[in-house]
Amino acid sequence: MGNKMNIKTLEKLIFETRKQFGFSVEVTPNILGFYRNQKENFMTVIVADRPDKSATFGPGGIVSKTLAKKLGLAGITAKAQTDLLVKKFRVKLAIERLRKLGSQTKNKKIRAVISKRLIPLLKNELKHFLGMKFFEAKASRENLAVVGFSGGVDSWVTTIIAKKAGLNPIVVSVAPEKWVLPEKVRKLIKNLASTYNIPVEFLSGEKERFEQIFKDGLNGKAHPCGKCRKLIEETVVNYAKKIGVPIVLFGDLLPTGNYSAHLINGVLRFNVLAALNLTKSETIVIAKMFKHPGTSFTYGCPMLREIHRKHRHLTYPSIQRVLRETRAGILEPNQALKYIKSILAS
Repeated sequence: MGNKMNIKTLEKLIFETRKQFGFSVEVTPNILGFYRNQKENFMTVIVADRPDKSATFGPGGIVSKTLAKKLGLAGITAKAQTDLLVKKFRVKLAIERLRKLGSQTKNKKIRAVISKRLIPLLKNELKHFLGMKFFEAKASRENLAVVGFSGGVDSWVTTIIAKKAGLNPIVVSVAPEKWVLPEKVRKLIKNLASTYNIPVEFLSGEKERFEQIFKDGLNGKAHPCGKCRKLIEETVVNYAKKIGVPIVLFGDLLPTGNYSAHLINGVLRFNVLAALNLTKSETIVIAKMFKHPGTSFTYGCPMLREIHRKHRHLTYPSIQRVLRETRAGILEPNQALKYIKSILAS
């Protein structure tokens, strides 16, 4: 395929695939180029603008999935040149943020990880942003990162990136009760971690504080996610500080650029996926490459869904969160619609 494939051939295949499903073919996506990652058997198609990207994916990704099967690929993703220009700018902002924090902290471990691991990781993304070429470094003998892991695709990709960067991560999941982190999710976390020889810890955190947050939610007083997320972060950071690990990683996608990193309680909190400006589609693809089953696009934990069911007015903050991620380009519209449907169906 490598020698025969060219832009015109790819455009023709997309045209034929769209026609096969009865989609509009009046305009053919403007393809600027493509890159095939031989190791992962994955293709990245570079298109001019977001409408070209949507046409290449098709509704629900059916065009790109069908095209991948026809070409014998593990997967295909499309990136708009307009988005890539923004991505490069945001990654550079994240690099400057890390440099600033490195100059501010006296913690030698944090400074070393920033200069030798995290900044090279981001520079690697600038160099290889057309394809999934992971930054890889020799594994540290000591644990350099704790990953807050919910069991979802974003936190799993965060873990894989940390593993490849040689940070020798520890996976930490915080759940005071099984109704927050069900047994099947715990099993998934254990299986994923064991597959890649990553230590995993389950922390209950401060149960009384968690219970008060959920009590207020069940009584319709307040949406729980903000306070719950803050308490989870506090629990993970305190755990990292207790065992002497300098970096805490979370899978947040929204806080890009300057907001991707900050120092908290003597530990560096770094949203590596946001710093890399990854989208939900990209994290799903990467997660599946590393044994994760993917996502069902069901929003929130079982407790949040129960709160939604009892108090419809508390669905609005959840929907607003989905809309924020859509506006930021993290979620595709069809992905956002699935999340919103799951919220309203609670």
